[in-house]
Amino acid sequence: MEDSAHAVVPLRPGFDIQVRGFHRRQVTEHIELLEDQLRMVSIDRNEAVALNSDLRRLCDDARHDLAEAELRLKRIEASDTGLPHASQRVQNMLSLAEEEVQTLREQAQRQAQTMRGSAEYEAQQLISAAEQAAEDMRSECSRLVDELDARQRQIRREHEQSLAEIRERERVMRHNIRDEYKAVVTAAKEEADELLSRTRWECGQRDAETEQLRLDVLQDLHTKQARMEELRTAVLSSLDSVGRLVGATTNEIGAQEIDNVIDAELVGEPAQHVWLPEPRGDTQSYLIPLGSPLMPTSSGDAEPAADTDSEPTDAVQRN
Repeated sequence: MEDSAHAVVPLRPGFDIQVRGFHRRQVTEHIELLEDQLRMVSIDRNEAVALNSDLRRLCDDARHDLAEAELRLKRIEASDTGLPHASQRVQNMLSLAEEEVQTLREQAQRQAQTMRGSAEYEAQQLISAAEQAAEDMRSECSRLVDELDARQRQIRREHEQSLAEIRERERVMRHNIRDEYKAVVTAAKEEADELLSRTRWECGQRDAETEQLRLDVLQDLHTKQARMEELRTAVLSSLDSVGRLVGATTNEIGAQEIDNVIDAELVGEPAQHVWLPEPRGDTQSYLIPLGSPLMPTSSGDAEPAADTDSEPTDAVQRN
């Protein structure tokens, strides 16, 4: 009995500890095991109560049989054929019957008391074991509930602490990002200012180079203009020389032709025609004003500048 009573007392379970408390499946299985044990203890208690009722009923039946035997004995004693008038044999039989009835009564009482005591003891033991098991189960459940509450509070504190740490890290990260953003913006502004200054300096350099190039081009243009002026002077001098040579040649040819005509008239011969070269069709004639400077055109060729007070021009043919 004591072994069975100790067997139903549950041992302290060892649950695996996880992040958010004990292992839920193990806790559920342990609670289901405790419920099954409580159900078995309740069944044993009900059986003990039923056994106590049966023993009590047997005891009552034995008492009832004993009372009936006593009544029959009293009726026999009260009858007309009682012990005083009975024979010795009947008296002996009645004495033996009374002794046997007394013995049976005593045995029945002893058995009833023994059975009642045993049943009451077993019932009391079962009830005590059931109550102890229920108390242990309630204590275990209360302990589990307390542990779960403590674990929940701990998890809540850890969650709040983690949330505070996350918020602190977020604040530090925001501060760092803001500082980095300011540093990047400042560096970008400095770089933009430096780039703008360098661009302005380069633009100034380009403007200076452009101005210098313009001055060089103007200087080159003036130099070329002076050379063209010298070339024009040389060409005009050459043309003047050619013109004088052509005029002298023409005068000489004309005088010779006149002499030939005169000689022909004197000798009576027809005059010979002197052939002069004709200008070709692919020649181009233009007028060059004497004493006018040559101006360069957009194509690079020099052309004479317009001058109303210039000297008379000569016709020049160029192949």
